[in-house]
Amino acid sequence: MKFKINKLARIDNAEFEIKDLTVFVGKNSTNKSYSAHIVYMLNKILSKSSDKRNSYLRTLFLRYINDKSKKKIIQRIKETEKIVIENEHEIQIDFDEYETEHTRVVTYDFSNSDISFLISDIENFIILNIINEINLSFNINRKILNGITLLNCKITKEMIFKNKQITINNDNEDIDHLIVLQTIFRKIMQEISEQKSSEKEFYFPASRTGFILAFDEIVSGVLRDRFGGQPTATKLTEPTIDFISGFSDIKSGKFGDDLMFFGYKDKDHFSKIKMKKIFEFIEKRIIKGQIVEEKKEQSYTQFYLKPKSSDKLELHLTSSATVELLPLVIFLKHFSKMENRLLVIEEPEAHLHPQAQIEMARLLVMMVNAGAKVLITTHSDYILNEISNCIKLSEADEKNVDKYLKKHKLSQDIIINKERVSSYLFKDADGTTEVQNLTIDQYGIANDNFDDILDELLDRTEEINEIIEG
Repeated sequence: MKFKINKLARIDNAEFEIKDLTVFVGKNSTNKSYSAHIVYMLNKILSKSSDKRNSYLRTLFLRYINDKSKKKIIQRIKETEKIVIENEHEIQIDFDEYETEHTRVVTYDFSNSDISFLISDIENFIILNIINEINLSFNINRKILNGITLLNCKITKEMIFKNKQITINNDNEDIDHLIVLQTIFRKIMQEISEQKSSEKEFYFPASRTGFILAFDEIVSGVLRDRFGGQPTATKLTEPTIDFISGFSDIKSGKFGDDLMFFGYKDKDHFSKIKMKKIFEFIEKRIIKGQIVEEKKEQSYTQFYLKPKSSDKLELHLTSSATVELLPLVIFLKHFSKMENRLLVIEEPEAHLHPQAQIEMARLLVMMVNAGAKVLITTHSDYILNEISNCIKLSEADEKNVDKYLKKHKLSQDIIINKERVSSYLFKDADGTTEVQNLTIDQYGIANDNFDDILDELLDRTEEINEIIEG
């Protein structure tokens, strides 16, 4: 996914390429979270538009043809030359009994028509609707995003037509032109939806731990609001609502993915092996225990930590690192595979000791190597530097890399090629935000984001030492 945004909060213009691992880094209030929100929602909209079972395409098309400004376009389609061939093809109309019937075949000939204006008009209409959906997802009464351009989406007539013609099967001559227009609309939508990053997206907000621990209270608040009690004035964004809804589905046993059964040899066997390695890494190197689930009444699930040296613990009694990782662990436990998933994780370093932040960076790379696409927003120099180390290992001599991995009890899964990583610095510039694409080479991610702050801290420390020494 590669796109350009125009006027997003404090950002005037910025280009992003979402690779297997994408890092947004910068100070607070520089719109990193807004940009991550855009990535999540853009993927969500594009992935639903490619789902044939979804009514999204039909809804958009009806909105398009009911727009008064489109009447001239519809009239030009009507006037296009068409050739009608009666009873040319047999088409299947009943998938259960395999009955067929003959139908008239209509071919619209666009060889003498310049309809580039139509392609452009439909593309602009779809993009404007995407922008509108993204703005609505912020759940506030103002426009956050002004414009978006899909940089790899170049729709041409050759993509839409075969020999500059469209052939349809239809018995109603009065709507021939609308079916042709819908065919063009669908093909353009398909081209646009191909720009998505993954088939499915998951969002982990910075406040995820609070939502998890206060889940029951949040749900009861929503019910009070719905049934006329004390109302809740909470305004949550769509990604956050999706996160809470996903967690609710997990607790009630309705989450969409199949539960994993390690060792069960089927077509997803190797995916499950990768998932098992990820869990072993989390449990052994970060939380020092296992997150376990217990079904309560009516299939409602409770979660506990089971350290090696003691019985299970209620989550509020565990370390902040365990609680912080809980939302991610719970979702991963209910994934049957990592492939074709986009994970947007805000501040994965929250509540983690620097050593645990280093392990988290390795975990992010492992998830990418298991097939996921991962986008993070971060303030952590430790995470950024360890991702750089993972990149450097891909450039180093194989024998020396093997020694390094053995020494630190790591596997090849923490190594990533520089071509699979993108990183962006969100920089404050007199009230606006500049987004810089950070250079990534054999030495990792070029990172001077924290250098100025560290230099300033060291200068102050030296100054204070001089005061003490007189």
